[in-house]
Parts: sequence; C-alpha cells; structure tokens
Amino acid sequence: MKRRHYLGVTTATLGGLAGCLGDPEYSIESVSPTETAGALAFEVAAVDTAITVDSPGSLDLTLRNDGEEAVELRTPGVWPFGMVALVPTDGSEFRTLLLTDGYAETDRIEVTANSAHQDNTPIVRALAASESVTERYVVDGKRLQGDGTYVLDGYFEDGLCSYRTGDSEWSEFRSRVSVTVSERALLP
Repeated sequence: MKRRHYLGVTTATLGGLAGCLGDPEYSIESVSPTETAGALAFEVAAVDTAITVDSPGSLDLTLRNDGEEAVELRTPGVWPFGMVALVPTDGSEFRTLLLTDGYAETDRIEVTANSAHQDNTPIVRALAASESVTERYVVDGKRLQGDGTYVLDGYFEDGLCSYRTGDSEWSEFRSRVSVTVSERALLP
C-alpha cells in the first residue's frame, strides 16, 4: 500500500514539475561597442533584452555613412544586411537566424519554422553621405542554441554585406560585434 501511495505522489510531483520545464528564457546581457569600416559606422542596440516564450528579444542594426560621398551596399535577399545570424564563439557551426519584417516583404527570402531559403541575386543600393539605415531583427528563443557569446554575421555566408565607393572594388563588411546571452531562471 505504501508503495502505491509513493508511486502516486511521485507521479503527481513529476507531472506538476513538467509544466515548469518548458522552453528556456534568455536575456541579452550585453552588446559590444560600435565599430567602423572606412566611412561606414555600424551600431547594434539591444532594444528588448528579454527573450521569453511569449516575446522575442530585439536588436536594432544601424549602418551610417560618415563619409563625404555615397557608399554602395550590396547584399543578397533583403537590403541592407541580408539574412543575419548569431554565430556562437565556441566554434559551433550552428547559426541562429534573426528574423525581421523585411523577410515577409520580399519574394527573395522564405523562412519557415524549420528552414530558410534565400535568392542570391544581389541587391545594390546607395547610402548617401550622412545617411543611415536601421533594421530591427528579433531573437526567437526557440531558435537560439543556448546561452553564451555570439557574433553577428550572415546566415548563409560570412559577412553582412559588401560596400564600395565610386568604381572601387567591393569590400566585405564583416561584423565583429558580439552579443552575450544568458539563460534566465524560470523558477524562483
């Protein structure tokens, strides 16, 4: 009789805890400082640092032309940054795709819960002197590999975009901005 009672209590306890063992929640702890590549200044700001089951975190990526002449930006998929990912610094090849409204506004990108596809036809547009462009990307906790330090990079290939002034050669713009994410405790 005691054995049945013990099994019943154990089952009820484990069943109650199962509801607490849902998707983990994260917090964006820090974003490394601004960086510059020639006339281009690149800033990343954590707008919403909580990455919860109900609401993703968000990052604003801003590229500003601090030069005196226009800079052409080239990227596949969606302008200006293309498909952006968080890449772990621990050597893992897994890239966490960051989502943006721009994906839904183009037929060059298709993103589902389990896959992503990009048309590699480049989009080229100019960023005038003193002009800036900002795109908001969201970090979905279900896509995130876990806590740790990540670097912003392209999802399919390294680099966020290419740039040039005048008729010069294209230069790859690679971000060295790191984003630190920590797991939040769900139980007090």
